[in-house]
Amino acid sequence: MPDLSLLPDRPAPPQELRLRDLRHGLWLHPDVSDELRDWTHLYKRLGIVLQHLAAHGRTTVVKGCRDKNRGWRRSPLGGANGMQFYLWWSPQGSQVAKDLDLPSSAIVVRAVRHHDDHTPLAPGALDDYLPFPTPEDLTDGDTFAGQPWTDAQMDFVGSEHPVRLLLGRPGSGKTTVLWKAVEARASERVLYLTWSRSLTRIAEDRLSSFAPADVEVVARDFSTFLGEVCGADVPRLSLAASQAALQQGILRNLRDSVRPWRNRNAALHAEMRAVLYGQAVPGEAGCLVEQGIARLTDEEYRNRRGYFPGVGARAATALIKVARALPSRDVEAAFPELIAAGRAIKRLRDDRLPDGFDRFDRIVVDEIQDLTLVETAVVAEVCQAIGRKRGRLPWLLVAGDAGQTVRPTDFDWGPLGDLLSAGIGTPAKFHLDEHLRCPARIAEVVDRVSERYAHIEKAIRPTKQRRQHGGQHVDAHLIYVGLSTRDEASALLEQLADADEVVMLSPRSDPLPWVPEHLRDSVLTPEQAKGLEYQSVCVLGPGSLLSSLPEPDDDRFDDELDQLEYRIRIDHLRVAASRATETLVFVDMAPSYNERFHSMQLLGDAAPYTAEDLVDHFANADASPEERVLVRTNDARMLADSAPARAWQRAYQAFQLLGEPDLPNGVSDPVLRRETRTLLLSMVVPILVDLDWQGDADHLAEAHSAAMVAARGPDGSSSKDLDALEALWDWRLYREPFSLLEAALSLGQSEDSADWLSPGLLPAAQRLRQELEAAASNPQEAARFDSPGVEGWLRLTGYEGDTPSKAHELRQAAFDTLVQAANGSESEKGRLRHIEAADSLMARISPDFMRLGRLREAQGRPEDAVDAYTRADASGEALRVWRQHGVWERALELAAGEARADLEWLEGLERLIERRPVGHGKRLYDGERERLKRLVRTVVGSRSVARKPGR
Repeated sequence: MPDLSLLPDRPAPPQELRLRDLRHGLWLHPDVSDELRDWTHLYKRLGIVLQHLAAHGRTTVVKGCRDKNRGWRRSPLGGANGMQFYLWWSPQGSQVAKDLDLPSSAIVVRAVRHHDDHTPLAPGALDDYLPFPTPEDLTDGDTFAGQPWTDAQMDFVGSEHPVRLLLGRPGSGKTTVLWKAVEARASERVLYLTWSRSLTRIAEDRLSSFAPADVEVVARDFSTFLGEVCGADVPRLSLAASQAALQQGILRNLRDSVRPWRNRNAALHAEMRAVLYGQAVPGEAGCLVEQGIARLTDEEYRNRRGYFPGVGARAATALIKVARALPSRDVEAAFPELIAAGRAIKRLRDDRLPDGFDRFDRIVVDEIQDLTLVETAVVAEVCQAIGRKRGRLPWLLVAGDAGQTVRPTDFDWGPLGDLLSAGIGTPAKFHLDEHLRCPARIAEVVDRVSERYAHIEKAIRPTKQRRQHGGQHVDAHLIYVGLSTRDEASALLEQLADADEVVMLSPRSDPLPWVPEHLRDSVLTPEQAKGLEYQSVCVLGPGSLLSSLPEPDDDRFDDELDQLEYRIRIDHLRVAASRATETLVFVDMAPSYNERFHSMQLLGDAAPYTAEDLVDHFANADASPEERVLVRTNDARMLADSAPARAWQRAYQAFQLLGEPDLPNGVSDPVLRRETRTLLLSMVVPILVDLDWQGDADHLAEAHSAAMVAARGPDGSSSKDLDALEALWDWRLYREPFSLLEAALSLGQSEDSADWLSPGLLPAAQRLRQELEAAASNPQEAARFDSPGVEGWLRLTGYEGDTPSKAHELRQAAFDTLVQAANGSESEKGRLRHIEAADSLMARISPDFMRLGRLREAQGRPEDAVDAYTRADASGEALRVWRQHGVWERALELAAGEARADLEWLEGLERLIERRPVGHGKRLYDGERERLKRLVRTVVGSRSVARKPGR
């Protein structure tokens, strides 16, 4: 193993970092900094908000303004004791900034105001602002905004240890610190891995502004990364879908449910996913591989779980019975990502590292707790494969929280440390204890949820759970609502689903029984809300969940398996409660005294509200159209990956609210209109590009139709948008990659259309790339590679290797296909069509004299073919062409050995025939003529070599 001690990860001095321009350059009014300089916590918060604006062009929560202030946008800064302050800003080209000569994508930051100050605000002149086109003054020093980093965070960033683990609880800034560590080093190529596609896009935006100019970052979600390594797209199942698939497999293959797992489907699924299959690393002791499926051997599983407090011998034996009964297809249907991980490990150990991966200097992994051990082993194997190829290992930075798992992984920092120590190097550990996202009162709720872990055996609890200190940038609102009837619940949920700046979360992975069917897409699961934050969160049904959990002195743990169920429920409730940044609401349906008691005890000093009170709390009847649109576009962006159907719904609502720009109740801001239209188009991509989409077919058609309406609209409409939508629909129907990739490439290069398509193609990256390779071998498709866009197509599929070389390889394969098809064509018209296509493609792969020779042969130009083969130093091919065309005089110049003897004989025969007496043919007798024919047949008979040109 390479000596990692020789590879210190030392931050570069600030003066040595060559910075790039911000994605959104900032023009900051001095009043903004002066206003907050004496408010330490708000001054630090300003630094965070300015960095968000510079990287993403918006913040997580954005509000609009009305009346004479329409066009300004507001982002919350926080405040103590309910005194809420907002940062007022506007993008270039907006209604209020249109007269300022700002660069493209720039943002003016005008003022800090109290929440109830809506007096008219003039933008002033551009000379009133201080320009910040680069990150320097936003990340270093303390000149215009406070630096948001804590000492613990900077300890991690400044460490020189090449393998680091960052342990932090919800909202402690783990992700931000990983970004900062990347931004502190120069001249690197970084692979950044995280939970979802939405989070990868956020990371890409951030790092494309703040990482040094010579740092290249490739961000991938776990599923896309795994697909790249194992060479096939990995199906993306939700937790509920995975549980359903496993249950269907069990019902098909076992007559009766297996006690003691009966009626414990979630626990059975968790144990099989996290332990039996999730801890089985191919090639390691105790791992059995059958029909490509890796799992722990019966003996190994019994040894690990037979005495484990949450399982026990009886349940372990029963689970093995289930595993034996399940055929491999049912296991793969339930756990496709685990099977893919096993295949990826085998490929990596065979040194089948994806093209370009050997050039990564650093691998960064966020949300590590949501990877099973076998999935984590893929990351370790990638590091080792890079080490074998380059002679040194990449640095590895890992962050996570064992208590924030939303998929069963049985994650523990101990086994992770053992895995890394054995294959890469002993990791250094860093802890983040301060809660930076949630205000103190919400952080306390999260801590009270965490205290419930103490009711189960220590071996089952998440590790490294320290108590956190909550942030004070904003006061929290804690609310409790108890509903009386299902009708009241339905009415409330209807209004909350359409309310601004509020999200409904279930603390369970399956739908709550009292949520109406038509509203279930509006209620997010913990898995869908993972990694996101919301200003206001309504957790539905926490009382019934909490009352089902035993108290410390309760004897309801009558079976060890109950402890597994308990752990899963607390994990999910903890994730749901920690998503709120300002308002946390618990809503119980017809709560019993016990249920209400548990909810109120967890919330602490919550205010009891009625349903009407809650609606009034969130009501914003006076909101301007801009404010309503901004709320919905914020929601859509956050839900794009985890809940695509709901994200599209919110984007469509925003689009419908735009109205006519010239009417009082319409949105007049041209920037917001373009952003909304582009967002709606991007929201349809995850739905249409997923060929395994299991949703409502009517919804699919509705989404496509709405996108077509948006593409034809007046706000920045472009024929390229319509072409891209049609290509996307064709891909769904016919799986033809060329039009889709060409349309995405065209959008990316367009000045009059935003690129809303290409980011959504990565979930189908492997399929698209495989179809490109297959098309190069298809005579009907090969001519499509006579395009300048092949390199761009490959980049759109996430190809990280040498794209010019790979594109050249594909064009060569397409050329070979066309020449072969021309030589084998039974139709002269078809032959000429293939030759013409190959001739055109030749211009893109030249100089390639070998292939040029084959083309000239197919064209019937032997002399040119020989010339090409000669330039390719392929004398054997030139000899074959001359012999194929009977030009043995020229062939003799190249021949040796038997070939030369054959040709000399033919040349001698020709000279003999040239000496034939004049009029000899007329004097031949019939018998002599027949004998001569027999001699000729002897020479050119069945044993002669008959080769077609180009072979």
